Amino acid sequence: MDNFKKLLLSSFLIAGAAIGSGVLALPMLAAGPGLFNTLIFITITFVISYFMALISIDVYAQYDNHNVNAATLAIDYFGKKGYWITTILNVLSMGSLAAAYVNAGGDLLAKTVLPAFHIIIPSQLGMIIFFAVFMPAFIIGLGFISRLNGIIFTIKYLCLIGGIIFGIKLMNPHIFEVIPKDGFQYLAAGASTMFCIWMMHMVLPLVLKINDWNPQKAKKATFIGLMIPAIAYIGWMLLIFSLVSREDFRSLNTIGDVMHFALTKPGVPNTISVLVGVFASITVLTAFLSIGFALVAFVIDALKWTDSPKNRLFATLISFVIPVIIALLFPKAFVIIYQQSNMFQIGAALVPIAAAYVFFKKIKRSTILPTIVMIVGILVIIAQLLQDINVFPTFH
Repeated sequence: MDNFKKLLLSSFLIAGAAIGSGVLALPMLAAGPGLFNTLIFITITFVISYFMALISIDVYAQYDNHNVNAATLAIDYFGKKGYWITTILNVLSMGSLAAAYVNAGGDLLAKTVLPAFHIIIPSQLGMIIFFAVFMPAFIIGLGFISRLNGIIFTIKYLCLIGGIIFGIKLMNPHIFEVIPKDGFQYLAAGASTMFCIWMMHMVLPLVLKINDWNPQKAKKATFIGLMIPAIAYIGWMLLIFSLVSREDFRSLNTIGDVMHFALTKPGVPNTISVLVGVFASITVLTAFLSIGFALVAFVIDALKWTDSPKNRLFATLISFVIPVIIALLFPKAFVIIYQQSNMFQIGAALVPIAAAYVFFKKIKRSTILPTIVMIVGILVIIAQLLQDINVFPTFH
């Protein structure tokens, strides 16, 4: 029974790290390729991410120190340069995620939550309100955020499951029949987000620790943990694509637009509107609280400050000043900002893979698998960079 509890806890830990607000961006990016092409593509990326986790676990498992993390690997295998590269990638990832979450949180607040109370405000004002309302959580501290996140996570998953179950009768079988002839040209544009679980790599050492540093148990937990978001993502896309046609996405610029269109569509039961609306809103909130606290904690540690409410306030302001400005300057750019964060996340996730390559070579073990994963990860990053300079077409 104890082993089962550890398996369950670590599986949910993986799932929690994997399911962020990227699930909200997925339908917007999948509109170009179409549902069927996207399902094939995310299946491939699921396999790649799973092997990435297996390789990372094998490297972490060699350490007697059970407090090892990606920074430890970077220092041990690549010295101070590796450490700074890893640190910079993680900071850029967390910073861009913070900007994306403020952006999406404010947009959803302005377009789905407040209109229910007949309050209409611009998205930028919604972003300011979103940040101002939830910023105090970082000042109160980790204990409060952990308890709050635990409650919200439970509500989030229940709403998602409920929305998918109640929405089954709305799911249109015709969405499976459409494989757009022009769909393949849009796949690369959304490559970094097609299976947006890259933050999962950060919790792998903790998964090992929970499972008594047993690699096989950790790998089993990882597989179960990744299957949860895989099923959730597929169910979510089936539901949204049944409510919003591929062509409708051409005129919907933000996640708030998509949610407002889907949930106010004639014939959509109020139960589904409430469940999906709550899921979308609190998905952003849980991600904002988790990443936000990690960013605040990093600033406090980097500046060698003591952990006090006053210092947490200053660290919060330092951490969010740039992300909030970016969110305000680009109110319709949630998907674009989120894609940049994924690019940095993938780069950070490849550090343990690079360490594995060195380690496997040293013990004369085949390096084919880490080499393949490294190449695929680098290609996804390159695809995102090319998308940033508009090499790939955008579906609009």
